[in-house]
Amino acid sequence: MEKEVEPYEKKYPKSLVVMQNRMLRVFYEMTLDEKRILLLASPLARTKDASQDDAIEVTAKEFADACDIEVNSAYNQLKDASDMIMGRVFSYKNERGKKVNVQWVIRSIYEDGYVSLWFTQEVLEMLKVFDKKNPFTKYKKDEVLKLRGEYAIDIYHLAKRHEGMNHWAMTLDDIREDLSLSQSYSRINNLKSRVIDPAVKEISEKTDVIVTYENVKRGRTVTGLKFTVKAKPAPKMKNVKAELRDQNTADLFTVGNLSDKQIEAIVCTEAFKADYNHLISPTSPINTDFTLWKPEMSKRLKANPEQFSKRPMSYYLAKIEHYNANKQK
Repeated sequence: MEKEVEPYEKKYPKSLVVMQNRMLRVFYEMTLDEKRILLLASPLARTKDASQDDAIEVTAKEFADACDIEVNSAYNQLKDASDMIMGRVFSYKNERGKKVNVQWVIRSIYEDGYVSLWFTQEVLEMLKVFDKKNPFTKYKKDEVLKLRGEYAIDIYHLAKRHEGMNHWAMTLDDIREDLSLSQSYSRINNLKSRVIDPAVKEISEKTDVIVTYENVKRGRTVTGLKFTVKAKPAPKMKNVKAELRDQNTADLFTVGNLSDKQIEAIVCTEAFKADYNHLISPTSPINTDFTLWKPEMSKRLKANPEQFSKRPMSYYLAKIEHYNANKQK
């Protein structure tokens, strides 16, 4: 069963946005709609293993549904954002220390309610290559696309990047530089009221994490901010089948009644990893090495089954049975 389930985790599922951390540094200057396009394009580029010759298509309806906006509005927003991203350039230093300027997109076409984008090789690498040399951040696509604030997506990126450590700190200068803020935010009151507070509030209300912050001081002077990020407790799912079942009948699919083989198979399913990958630090090699993920998560599931309550174990077992049935056809 182990070999049969292993292919589930060859790629991250389409429900996740996954980006190298260095990409986030050049992501902040974009408008909200440009960021939305990139977030929608990210899983497509990864799952189809796109090259510079492959178009990544985002439709107006997908854009509207994901961002919770009207379709009529989405047409114009998608077109305007695709025009703007076409002119975007970022830079990095190569192995010889020379500055290299790179376009995000080689070409774009807008027609009949969808945009087609051809990303440069450097961008595609940041959307597809994840290992120790290329640390990355991942999160659920539908969580980040709920956000509408100008800086909420940027701070959510940082929160998910540091979720495994529960906190991170930034100097005021780093915040202004990383978020590409204008000189008008040199005063800390403006920075907090117009950037930090609205973003933290929206993230905590709409997404899967709660973010708070406090001042970092040198003497009486505020020199930075320390952020804390905590995952929201998983909502208890109502199990209708369990309610209808004879109360005197034991649940055969609780963790205590599963074999080691079944537990190993469950933690290797795409559904299980999508539900619980937030428990592992984004920088941990466990995220990219299947041989490490399976024993680690199997051990955690057996030791603390109460932490894995998003779905009944029978849900993951059904996924395995469905996969095996299709394989035999």
